[in-house]
Amino acid sequence: MQQFKLNIASRETTGRGPARRLRAAGQIPASVYGQGNARSITVNAVDFRSLNRERAGGAALVELTDEKGETTLSLVQEIQHDAIRGNVKHIDFQEVERGHTFVTSVPVHLIGEADSIGVKNDGGVLDHKTHEIEIRCRPSNLPSSVDVDVTGLAVGDAIHISDLAAVEGVEFLGEPV
Repeated sequence: MQQFKLNIASRETTGRGPARRLRAAGQIPASVYGQGNARSITVNAVDFRSLNRERAGGAALVELTDEKGETTLSLVQEIQHDAIRGNVKHIDFQEVERGHTFVTSVPVHLIGEADSIGVKNDGGVLDHKTHEIEIRCRPSNLPSSVDVDVTGLAVGDAIHISDLAAVEGVEFLGEPV
């Protein structure tokens, strides 16, 4: 499990104009959604870019610390990008309670694609349909990704959720087909 720290600041003004001014000042408008409430915050663009690079698209816990020193454990739920420039326009964080289970999605990484029996020997093509899987776990058990070994797959074979190797403290959700 990866855990990162990020400093935040509360913001009172919302809307398109204030958000543009924040972005021009090197800040990213964001929201923290939690136990029945939501709050608007800002994040330093440089700090978030380095955090995002370190987490490399995997699931990770982020400890948000505000100007008062209060901390909130959260997940990066969604990142909105500018379609043309590619800059981050807005971030949604989902608050996570320590010691309680929560539901989130983690990336699925395939291992052994080039060595797969069906690809290597029979000229097959590996079709990676599910790029994320929904799981239930405690914050301390959050995996950054689920690794799936495909070296034993022949042409026409498939791996289902029920075939995945068990990860301690993690429950795979979805159809086990």
